[in-house]
Amino acid sequence: MTGFILQKAAALSYAGEREWRKGQPYVSSLTGLNVQPDGAAITLRGSAYGQERYSVSATLERGQVQQAACSCPVGGDGRCKHVAALLARAVTSPADFRELPPLDAALDALDAPALRAVIRRMLSREPDLLSVLLTQPSQSSPQSIAQPNTGPVQPDGADPASDLPGRIRVAFDLMDFPDEDHWHWENDWDGPDFSELTPMLEELQELVAAAPTGDLAAQRSALAAIQATLDGCHDLNTQQPDLDDLSTLIEPARTALLSLLARPLPAELQSAALDTLHASVAHLGWPDHEIDGQLDLFTELPAEDRARTVAFVRGLHDSETGEYARQRRARTLYALASTGDLSASENLALARATGDLFMITAALLDSGQPEEATALLGEHPELSLSVVAGLFQDSGALAHLEAFARTRPDPWARRWLFTHLYEQYRRAEAHAVARDALTQLPPAHADTPFWITQLKTVSSDWPADRETLITHWTARRDGPHLPPLVRLLLREHQPERAAQLLHDVPDPVGVLGLDLARQLAMQLPAEQAVALIIQVAAAHVAGRSRAHYQSAARTLRDAAPIIGRAEAQSAARLLTEEYPTLRALKEELQAAGLL
Repeated sequence: MTGFILQKAAALSYAGEREWRKGQPYVSSLTGLNVQPDGAAITLRGSAYGQERYSVSATLERGQVQQAACSCPVGGDGRCKHVAALLARAVTSPADFRELPPLDAALDALDAPALRAVIRRMLSREPDLLSVLLTQPSQSSPQSIAQPNTGPVQPDGADPASDLPGRIRVAFDLMDFPDEDHWHWENDWDGPDFSELTPMLEELQELVAAAPTGDLAAQRSALAAIQATLDGCHDLNTQQPDLDDLSTLIEPARTALLSLLARPLPAELQSAALDTLHASVAHLGWPDHEIDGQLDLFTELPAEDRARTVAFVRGLHDSETGEYARQRRARTLYALASTGDLSASENLALARATGDLFMITAALLDSGQPEEATALLGEHPELSLSVVAGLFQDSGALAHLEAFARTRPDPWARRWLFTHLYEQYRRAEAHAVARDALTQLPPAHADTPFWITQLKTVSSDWPADRETLITHWTARRDGPHLPPLVRLLLREHQPERAAQLLHDVPDPVGVLGLDLARQLAMQLPAEQAVALIIQVAAAHVAGRSRAHYQSAARTLRDAAPIIGRAEAQSAARLLTEEYPTLRALKEELQAAGLL
């Protein structure tokens, strides 16, 4: 007895409809089916055959599929057709799965020599598993794993508190990273696999947090692990500059380093840790998004260490020759220097060196120059007012930004100004902004619907505002302005007034478009709707496709309650008489019950 039940709903929920259908042809051809208990879970395994043999597995717990995997090219996330086939077989034929002993029982039955033999056999079949073995925490002395050469941080004879540094170096050494001659984005390479390092970086954070003051061995091990991580990242970055996801390793390592530096350390260790920080900044940079989360940690460093770091980054900046590299260093310097005592002029000079408009705006405001800040905004309209509004508010210069927004012509400035006035309960001023926007914008402008909604929101007399707007637009009755005017009137439940605007228009459907003309026709009284409905239906037929004929038939069918069924049937007969050779049109009208 296999002792497991998998409901189709649970299997289908995991695999998805699409892969479930694709997997059906493989269900009966699966071989090597087995099931193995593993604590509260059970693992299903089997082999599927496509272009080659694929190993398939799925883990079940409490009747749900927790995870799955397949060795096929698309099975890494466990949601391929082969996994779907395995789950389908488990649903329909659980007795086909041969029950294996529980995994714990199988492992407990092996003594150390037998376990070594099994691991060697596994490694001979799957060499990639070596990194899994060598990066596991050692249960014996940490010296059983080769320790990294950390110079003064790990002198000969020191007893390390953890084998973590060595395991991290092994993980980097065994990382699969194709050389430049064999790597190209077209090869669908997703980059190196950091999965072995991720839990070790969590272990590193725990090691730093647990290292009490005075525990030199733990502190040395933590620093060695940080160095191993940053050195490995440097090597990877050298092979492939700007490698995606490398920050997922650098950031936690540097966070651990700053946490360690904030503790009382022996002078030798403190110097080595600070040198490690500086080397990481030189080799790997220190991007804004990382500094933002680490600035509080940096401020906890001794004042002398902060000053040395700022001086080091300043030296990097001054030695850079490329403009982009200098700006990148300047952004780091600006963020770090902000934790010290800078004069307003020094702060502004640093901000200008970054080339970052947001930073320059902030520095101008900090130095009491709001007019220069708004002048900068005028020179760079790409900088949104909503982005810098918080800076102006914090510096007490929001009135300057408001005055500037009133003179700036772009629609985003006008939107910010309206929102700002509305949030300050300055309803009359917000009303004036919305009204002016609608009278200045062409009615067909993409922003017009937005401003109609805003005007209605702040209006104290919407019917009067609506009439003012309609009168204004009616004076511009050329074609492009009719659709938004008709749309407004329909929105305000005035279809007959909209129809009056079209009285002298020879082709209302051509001016309004099919959808808007149909909306208007469906809201008019019967005597006014008939002609427009027939025109809409005829315009659909002119498209000369089955889909157009269906739309024509649907228009007449939907209009029948308005114009009367007899009138709708009469219009259908007129269409068939006008287009006697269109058999598909006749079929659609018959299907709609109009012939």
